[in-house]
Amino acid sequence: TNETIYRIMKLLNILSEVEFRTYTAMVQVLYKDGTDSNKAAEMIRALPGVTTVTVASKQGENKETLKIKIISQRESLEAFNALKDNAVNKYPNIIDIKIGEQTIEEK
Repeated sequence: TNETIYRIMKLLNILSEVEFRTYTAMVQVLYKDGTDSNKAAEMIRALPGVTTVTVASKQGENKETLKIKIISQRESLEAFNALKDNAVNKYPNIIDIKIGEQTIEEK
């Protein structure tokens, strides 16, 4: 019907206005003893908006640097800070996340 077509067109207009951005950054993750480094990367990978997690380097027993790619409607630093808050609040094994602000790039 014409009403259905109108609703679909209206929805398409709304969706076309939504702008998602893709960002990458180097992020240092500090996690508790007994947490496997692969498990820490998997926990980050499971967070909303995270598309890719790559282990860049392991820096000691409970610390590693990850290259993280995210998709968000927010500005870059705000999006990565939301990721940090999300990870620390959701996973008790993750103690802290430090975002390499100078490494943030929009893709």
